[in-house]
Amino acid sequence: MRFLTFLAYTAFVSGAIGVAASRYFALPKGLHLSIFVIGAGFLIGAFDALHNRRMSLRASNEASEAYSGTPAVIWGLMLLIIAGAIITSAYLLDAGQWYSTMNYLKQRPGPLYIAGGLFAAGLGALFLVNPQGRRVWWKMLLLRMPRVLIGVLLILGGLIAVVCGAWEWLDPRGFQKGSRTILSVMESSVPQDWLRLITSPWR
Repeated sequence: MRFLTFLAYTAFVSGAIGVAASRYFALPKGLHLSIFVIGAGFLIGAFDALHNRRMSLRASNEASEAYSGTPAVIWGLMLLIIAGAIITSAYLLDAGQWYSTMNYLKQRPGPLYIAGGLFAAGLGALFLVNPQGRRVWWKMLLLRMPRVLIGVLLILGGLIAVVCGAWEWLDPRGFQKGSRTILSVMESSVPQDWLRLITSPWR
């Protein structure tokens, strides 16, 4: 196993064990440290991918060769987003600012939209990579096209989330008015069960 992969998975396992033990023995500081260790594991994976331009968290050097280059950089940036979220969460918990920060983000969710949108767009870009190369037409239709469709939808959804997040960050009042207008249109055209599922994060 690659050394950086070993370090990352060691951080994941030890952090998960630490979280369980800290909750069992009621050790808040240990819980915060364990969460940080898990974030550090993702940070190692992000550094590995961005530095070597090859997929990280893989057992051998020969794995996932089709994702080398730009896809690996996208993967590294996605891991960086995850690492930043986990490490920031550990810091906020340790500093006693978790609930105040969550309440603020409920009122001003722009950063969450931007981070989530970038992550979704990156995931969509990875769906567009063709690791198998050229195939016969029926395999392309059955196996390749669904991946492309999912990738395009993720990219479009991610870009929309980034735009909404930037809009909310720069003009929160305008964003609130615009979201209310969108919700009012949806209320007249979407079934109520679907509407409750879609609009719950906006309430």
